[in-house]
Amino acid sequence: MTTKTISSVAEPEIVKSGDERDEILQNNQDYTLFSWSKQKGTNPIPVKYGKGVYLYDYDGKRYIDFSSGLMNVNIGHGDQRVTDAVVKQMQEVTYVTPSCVTKVRGELGKKLAGICPGDLNKAFFTLCGATSIENAIKLARLYTGRHKILTRYQSYHGASYGAISASGDPRRLPADAQQAPNFVHFDLPYLYRWEYGEESLLKESTAALERVIAYESPNNIAAILLEGESGSSGCFKYY
Repeated sequence: MTTKTISSVAEPEIVKSGDERDEILQNNQDYTLFSWSKQKGTNPIPVKYGKGVYLYDYDGKRYIDFSSGLMNVNIGHGDQRVTDAVVKQMQEVTYVTPSCVTKVRGELGKKLAGICPGDLNKAFFTLCGATSIENAIKLARLYTGRHKILTRYQSYHGASYGAISASGDPRRLPADAQQAPNFVHFDLPYLYRWEYGEESLLKESTAALERVIAYESPNNIAAILLEGESGSSGCFKYY
């Protein structure tokens, strides 16, 4: 039996340099905008490199990345296998237009079809969660010929206008006047602050959703949009 050693990125030499750290912070604060944050008074961590579950700043301080970035670095930071795969693909071709295809695109689609349930055998590749939501909304409306999307309060689906309008996160309210139309929100079965007793929670929540569907008309509803589990909107546990 043979074994294979998986190498990882070498740890850069840490040179404690307050001047370098301060310059990095100043450049970012002076010349870039921060998402979901006031633009003044920010105090971000200047990250020099990451390895495994850790991030390291310019003073050599180590932080555990409990959230795996935004839940999208679950394989860890600095995995050389990822770096090698990216470099290999970029050496072959970096980008193709929608009128072209590549070997890896077809292979990934086939692999996904093999593990998805039922007849879910086609994949549409997007760049992030928000573009996934935007395209899912378009597909639902095109397929059904209907226009309304039901989605719950206290949810988060992304920062593009369609996704943020679908969200029930109150952080969207400053941009609410320009929201995309035809998103209807409903409450979720959430036990923590439910004051009428656990035994009635599911029954009352289901009845409330059924009333919303009746008022909005089932003939107008293209889809119901739900998170598998609430994340940045509060980590709510469903009933």
